[in-house]
Amino acid sequence: MFHQYSPEGKNNRSHVVWTRRHSIWLGFVESLVSAFKCASGVPLGPEKYSLSVAKPKRNGRRRLTVLICSPHPDDEALVGGFALRALQESKARVVNCAITLGADRKRKQERLRELRASCAVLGFELKIAGWPRIHGLENVEPQVAKSDPQRWRLNHALLKSVFEYARPDVVLMPHAGDFHRTHKATHQLAVEVAAEYSRRIRGKRLLLLETEYWHPMEKPNLMVGITSADVAALIMAVAEHGGEVRRNPYHLRHPARMMDNVRRGSEVIKGEGASAEGFMFAELYRVSAITNGAQNHTAKWKIMPPDRPLKIGELYKLFD
Repeated sequence: MFHQYSPEGKNNRSHVVWTRRHSIWLGFVESLVSAFKCASGVPLGPEKYSLSVAKPKRNGRRRLTVLICSPHPDDEALVGGFALRALQESKARVVNCAITLGADRKRKQERLRELRASCAVLGFELKIAGWPRIHGLENVEPQVAKSDPQRWRLNHALLKSVFEYARPDVVLMPHAGDFHRTHKATHQLAVEVAAEYSRRIRGKRLLLLETEYWHPMEKPNLMVGITSADVAALIMAVAEHGGEVRRNPYHLRHPARMMDNVRRGSEVIKGEGASAEGFMFAELYRVSAITNGAQNHTAKWKIMPPDRPLKIGELYKLFD
């Protein structure tokens, strides 16, 4: 039977298809919103009783040590995916150095409680710069190196003592352009101390992993995949910083950030037009190495999927 063409009918059919398709995507979006609202009801920390994770058993050999230079309490969990995997899969010792306990003096004791609870959740050892004489470094800002060199030298010496204590093999720190002034200054200070430390330990190759949180790095060269279970542990640790996430629930948005790292990192690291990695969550880092005070960068890159054992030795090969 011949049907007369009807533009109006075609538009109606198109609208029906559009509405059906839109309802599917609306369901997807609303499920995310529902999950966010559901998680908003989870109690925040710090818990009265420590939520300590079981620590990996030691063997007789000296363990590889990962040192995290955290500008603020909570950074240990926000960028600590690599460190958590190193602890679990390589039985590494992870030392979180709290560079500061935040700028609000009235909140320092409470932030210390939150920080201890967070590190207990993750199984990280906690070291506070300047402790016990002072509770974290003061005036950690980029301009202090020139405007108050005496203060900068003191902060340098206090962080150096943490390096001497931890004897790290891998050091995590914010990248130089990570927006927040304390993050920028922590990068500057940590690189200085790492270079001096490597000169003292002649021949030792110290790996530096620059992290990002406030501002993406231009050229990361390492993507570390994170399992859902580890993402949950990281969020759980961030949630122990209850005083902070009550004003801004950034712990609930953390999975979205780590999902976006896979989208962005797949092409930024491997090249424009590269296929996205198949895993869901990741952290991005930039790896360099310091030997005898000289920092070496590499054009090589590395993807560490969450379903394969994390082998830190593979990072050293980037500089061979």
